[in-house]
Amino acid sequence: MPSLRKRLMALDPTTVSTVLSLLPTILEQANKTIEKLKKNKRKDGTPEGAVTDTRDPAARIAELEAAAVQQAEAVKLLAEQHAITVDALRKEAARLDRRLRLMTAVAMGGVALGLGGLVIALNLLFR
Repeated sequence: MPSLRKRLMALDPTTVSTVLSLLPTILEQANKTIEKLKKNKRKDGTPEGAVTDTRDPAARIAELEAAAVQQAEAVKLLAEQHAITVDALRKEAARLDRRLRLMTAVAMGGVALGLGGLVIALNLLFR
């Protein structure tokens, strides 16, 4: 268990959050698949608890492991896409922040020039 905890702690927080956000969808799909398998077994006339698979259990385990690896790769790809999107959003936010600062400085300069011009105009008017 400590090794699992160390491995989880070493993961990127964005990856963990992506996986956690996808977990309900994955569980929902798994439940749908289980329900579909149960319905198919009932239609075949075999009892729900009976195993109709005649394949070697080791082969079945290997098949399930391969499917799990495939799902893990899909989640990893989604996490990478999420990280790319977050990075792009951060860059865009930084660009917009720089632009906002520039526009604020220009506006402040305009106000300062406007006030200066108003003071000069008032001085010339009341002389």
